[in-house]
Amino acid sequence: MARAARLPRNARAGSAILAALLLVAVLAPLLATDRPWLARGGRGLVSPALASFFGAREAAADRDLKPLVRAPVRHHPNRIDLDAVLQPPGRGHWMGTDVLGRDLAARVLHGARVSLAVGLLAALFALAVGVPLGAWAGYRGGLADAVVARCVETVLCFPALLLVLVVLSAASGWLHRLSDVVRIALVLGVTGWVPVTRYLRAEFLKLRESDMVTAARALGGGHLRIVVRHILPSALAPVLVTAAFAVGAAIGTEAALSFLGLGVRPPTATWGGLLSEAREHIDRAWWLALWPGVALFLAVLGCNLLGEGLRDHLDPRARRR
Repeated sequence: MARAARLPRNARAGSAILAALLLVAVLAPLLATDRPWLARGGRGLVSPALASFFGAREAAADRDLKPLVRAPVRHHPNRIDLDAVLQPPGRGHWMGTDVLGRDLAARVLHGARVSLAVGLLAALFALAVGVPLGAWAGYRGGLADAVVARCVETVLCFPALLLVLVVLSAASGWLHRLSDVVRIALVLGVTGWVPVTRYLRAEFLKLRESDMVTAARALGGGHLRIVVRHILPSALAPVLVTAAFAVGAAIGTEAALSFLGLGVRPPTATWGGLLSEAREHIDRAWWLALWPGVALFLAVLGCNLLGEGLRDHLDPRARRR
């Protein structure tokens, strides 16, 4: 049996970076909290941080607990401390504090939850729009292909960020009733479906006349069965690569929207929002821009490395080199 080829080094590096960031995002309420991991009270040993992680509210009895083990970052991301305004990185605040005395490390860790959620949801929405359109255009051809191709060309006429701003400005009331994360991800997904559609359409145009499809038709396979069972699995390679790049692009675009004040509303922390807050104090508080910028850079780098690695791994020409 042939041994499965290992993923390229850049794909493994990108996967490691993204896995670490996702783990931090999931565990952010435990890693950065002012509630102790382990404390002693009248009921014995309790874990207020773990209880809060699973949605329990703080009880009055929890305020009289004696902390035994605290989180690595002992601050709530939205806790204001006017006695600690714009403190540089130090022992009490590893990444410093902002203009309201909030701990920057806690806000960067919690911001990972929002920024990565927007990126992943936006990629899923783009796939939900782009996969059916690309498959329909490539398989049916003719008028269907012409209509989708003209739609793709129309969307490509506008810069991506400008198109997102137009959709957000012209959106109806129901869109604004959604949560900020879902609203931004939906707009990014609806405006970011073009690469998925283009690649899948090209693959379907190439595969619909292949011997595999001809044999399936000769055996009496219907259109839906041929598309789902035969063509789509063979055409997914470029879609997976595009999806990896789409996550990174969505994270960057969300940061740009938050920087412009059109993203997730404060006080919820996002990496782009932290960069927006930093611009007014960059001359005397360099740390406000450094740490969110590093986090944003790592997220986009991980997505791009993973996308490039998948492209090299799934491209037969690259494997023959």
